[in-house]
Amino acid sequence: MVTFSQQTTSPAPSMATAGGPTTTKRRSGDNKLLPLVVVAAVILVIGGGYYFLKGRGGGIASGEYQAVFLTNDQVYFGKIAKSNSDEVVLKDVFYLLIRQPTQVQAQNPEATPGAQAQQPRYELRHLGDGEPHGPLDEMSINRDQILFIEPLRENGMVVQGIQRYKEQKQAQPQE
Repeated sequence: MVTFSQQTTSPAPSMATAGGPTTTKRRSGDNKLLPLVVVAAVILVIGGGYYFLKGRGGGIASGEYQAVFLTNDQVYFGKIAKSNSDEVVLKDVFYLLIRQPTQVQAQNPEATPGAQAQQPRYELRHLGDGEPHGPLDEMSINRDQILFIEPLRENGMVVQGIQRYKEQKQAQPQE
């Protein structure tokens, strides 16, 4: 911790009797702050250089699954292949498809005795499976559209769903 104390100095004596100029005494506190200022400046320069060279988000693990939350309320899951200040490239991409119950069931759950209102069903979908435009399994997402990125646990429901999807895909005969 650095503490500062107010130092008082006595007025400088007037011209010496020999007619020479007077000398003033330097405060020792001025020399103590100089190394701190130099160290702080060096840290700022190194940190700023690292930030601009690596880009924002350079510390995101690229080998693990991440959840990327976008400004349009969509969430994509995948592995980050590239991340810089302009974009994030996501590979092995999955997303959730929400299946709403049919309107008849949702409007009248009492029609069948003992029936409960059905909740929406979530399906984990692989990008490129079933979309009519046939996208590749890669997305380039503009940084301005990303709210935040979260790492996913290996034992989480999404990562386990991805693993089940891959196991089923390998078990299917090749066409």
